[in-house]
Amino acid sequence: MRRRRLLTALGAAPLAVAGCLSSAPSAGADLPEDCPTSQNLGVEWPEQLDASTVESFVERYEGTYYREVVVDYEPETRLDAYALHGSVTDPPTRRGDGWVVSYSGSGGVYRPTLLLEAETGEAPEGITPVPVASIDNAPLTETLREAAETGSAQLHVESPDEQYLDMLDATADHFDGPAGRGDTDTLYVDVDGTTVELSVKATNFHGDYWWSVRYYVDERVVRRAADEETAPRNGTLLECRPLE
Repeated sequence: MRRRRLLTALGAAPLAVAGCLSSAPSAGADLPEDCPTSQNLGVEWPEQLDASTVESFVERYEGTYYREVVVDYEPETRLDAYALHGSVTDPPTRRGDGWVVSYSGSGGVYRPTLLLEAETGEAPEGITPVPVASIDNAPLTETLREAAETGSAQLHVESPDEQYLDMLDATADHFDGPAGRGDTDTLYVDVDGTTVELSVKATNFHGDYWWSVRYYVDERVVRRAADEETAPRNGTLLECRPLE
């Protein structure tokens, strides 16, 4: 986790979410000595806990926690996309002074690769092919020259960075580049008198996620159990706050 390696101590604000990692019981008398602390997720604790408010809280909290802490998501290029979603799967149930809530999520985190397919062709009316010498990337120019000589060629860029995308975008006015996963744009290049049509596609490469967790929430603590063997009230203590 790049942003949350260290937990930041908070003052006793009534709606601030506070957190500390511990296996202490949830009773107020047994709160960890270093509380209050926070994971700084920006999710407010409900003023009044009931089935409705605790369900809404867990949906917002787990969605944020999974993105910021579990996945630690940071887009690397404009093509990346976070597409994980989840929801509470059963009505919250009362446990002692708090509530137990079940949540499941799934989806994908997209980090597209680029598939560049070049073949000889004709530029549409009104489009002037750019000279191959204006493209400052050796693997790409080699692919374009191969296509001019043989009729077609292909280049797969596995980890395009923002600089690579900017290089493509700046090549010609008629080329904007793919806007996101699955998108395609076409660049026309003059290779020593031969027009080459270059199709640039952002693939749908992604990692799949499926997960289920259970929460215990009361006025003082938020606990998260990520396996079936652990009771929610004994789950990892994510948030804690003393109440006056």
